[in-house]
Amino acid sequence: MRPGERHRRDPTPNLALRSLLEESGWTQEAFARALARLGNEAGVRLGYDRTSVAHWLRGSRPSPRVQGFIAEALSRRLGRPVAVTQLGMGDGLSGGPGPRPRRSEDRAACELGDGGTQPGPEDLSGLRDGAPPADRLAALTAAVVGPPRADAPPPAPYRLTLGTAGNTPRSAGTSDAAGTTAKRGGIGDEPSETAEPLRPRPPRAHFPSLPRGGRPARRTTPDEVASAREHARFFAQQADRHGGGHIRTPLAACLAGLVRRLHTGGEGPHHPRLVAGAARLSYLLGRVYADEQRHGLAQRAFDTAAQLAAEGEDPECVALVQRALSSQAYQLGHRRLSLALAESACGTAPSDAAPSTRSFLYAGLAVAQAAEGERKQALAALGRAEHELARAPADLTTGPESPDGGEPVGSYQDAALHYQASQVRAALGDRDGAVRELHASLRSRPAGERRSRALSEAELAELLLSAGRLEEACSAWRSFLEDSALVRSGRARRARDRMPRLLRPYAQEACVQGLLTRAGLP
Repeated sequence: MRPGERHRRDPTPNLALRSLLEESGWTQEAFARALARLGNEAGVRLGYDRTSVAHWLRGSRPSPRVQGFIAEALSRRLGRPVAVTQLGMGDGLSGGPGPRPRRSEDRAACELGDGGTQPGPEDLSGLRDGAPPADRLAALTAAVVGPPRADAPPPAPYRLTLGTAGNTPRSAGTSDAAGTTAKRGGIGDEPSETAEPLRPRPPRAHFPSLPRGGRPARRTTPDEVASAREHARFFAQQADRHGGGHIRTPLAACLAGLVRRLHTGGEGPHHPRLVAGAARLSYLLGRVYADEQRHGLAQRAFDTAAQLAAEGEDPECVALVQRALSSQAYQLGHRRLSLALAESACGTAPSDAAPSTRSFLYAGLAVAQAAEGERKQALAALGRAEHELARAPADLTTGPESPDGGEPVGSYQDAALHYQASQVRAALGDRDGAVRELHASLRSRPAGERRSRALSEAELAELLLSAGRLEEACSAWRSFLEDSALVRSGRARRARDRMPRLLRPYAQEACVQGLLTRAGLP
């Protein structure tokens, strides 16, 4: 073989990626683990290891969608934005020079948690920063409602900087919404992430829904507004009862119809309310994606909802979106970001917000503060949430809000507050108090809200097991299996997957053997 021919086939070493990796201080194995954690946030299994990283450094390159995960992982580690084009892998679309892995290898290394397909980056082109909200909604729903129909949406990384405005630290002398003094510190769950907490960006002043193609704008009618609101209430209730997997496609179809309406433009006094209705539905889409553990897409749906809420002059919805983003960051372990978002949500809420809404916001703040060890402040915020809820009139048209803190349109009631009080107690080390709150939540929650009950029962079982109360834990898990069998929820699936691992040390106990047999597990 001639030397020239061999040289043409050899990949060019990726000096840009090597420089970034050296700057990060990561070993190749640690880098691969960071990518795996990031993939979990987006509901994607990234099966790369140190040998994969070594291949990239020698000039090989993964698919463009994986390059987005690489850029996000390095951005978090270095505390500054790292663009895909800085990775030495091309423009992020074609990947530039260097050998591409075989399609079968790439598919094996990057799999969706729900077994879906892997569309390319063009499927999310409408989600680029600065895109109009209607375009963003179109991108979020196009993969769900055809043509062509594809039930599994494309993967997207969860980005710490999405919906935030630079590294603006909370001043050591700044008071938060509950009258407490904020602390400074890093974001993320890794000690090496030393960037200051990111403040949520304020919503843009206005996002006009302009008509396209020169057509005159049509006046928006009250019936259109009422329809959007009733759909939001219906889908919120169904999510709590049956899980996000059951409503994703009809919810996306409803939003796709609203996208067409927003694209054609509107006028009249009712049009801002229609845009606000689209914001609430986009919020619900974020809840669905979060329930399915597709956190990158959930984050983008929430961000779109905030933009639409600003256009629709609905500051209460903006606050609810920030609260949802706080809950999502909490679930993913980004505790300082969660606290900054919870504080912003309480500060954004209008003075005339309903008492149930204020209770919802302060409950989220209490959870975030407890996670940061701010005991006094957390208990004060929880007391404020209880006070506000006591002032709220009963709303019999919707059930209590779901355990993950995603109440978008209905009332916030006792079952949800007890659930979040349990999270506060658990974070503060009061395990018995957390167990009592979960029991109270389950007593208050309607039997039909199976998804919400299932998640509460799973958390109760894990708390009881950690306290050495095995028989009670098995009883709670039996209830969890009954309820979770009737829902489609990624969170419920993950809770079920944890059960055999947690019970392995007790495999010889009769109650455990019966439980695992009932679950169809070895």
